[in-house]
Amino acid sequence: MNVNHEKIGTVVSKHGYKGEVKIKMSSQLVTYRDLTHLFIELEGSFIPFMIDKIRSASTSMSIVKLIEINSEREVEEIIYKDIYIDSRKISLKTDSKSFYNDLINFDVFNDFKKIGRIESINSKLPQPVFEISYYSKTVLIPIHEDIIKEIDKKNNTIYLNIPDGLLEIT
Repeated sequence: MNVNHEKIGTVVSKHGYKGEVKIKMSSQLVTYRDLTHLFIELEGSFIPFMIDKIRSASTSMSIVKLIEINSEREVEEIIYKDIYIDSRKISLKTDSKSFYNDLINFDVFNDFKKIGRIESINSKLPQPVFEISYYSKTVLIPIHEDIIKEIDKKNNTIYLNIPDGLLEIT
């Protein structure tokens, strides 16, 4: 399985006695769609755990019940372990200005061809946009999950699916 793992938090404690855990979320800047499992890094490998239920305890803490974890003893084995998800399951929140700013200076690819670099984020418009340096001009590309195919933080690259004609608008 070829998965690009994205860290979303760390197991910090047990919650109750039936195997629920508290996860300190490292970012509230993403939403999770179609999320059925989490990965826990154990002995250098990413082990998938199926989610039974997940709920928010606060803005930075979630309570999660994993199907494979059913006792306090089993929880002890994953305390202080990092939690990851398949980065393809990440959906950007449109009000996440600080997350967008992390993408400044990322190389931009469209159809696997490098087209430029994100110079800044313009969030003053009704729809936030990437300001991308493209052939010595600046083009504005809407920040939307339908346009963003993949964000590769490790390599500072972002893959977009830019609609035809949008690069010609300045």
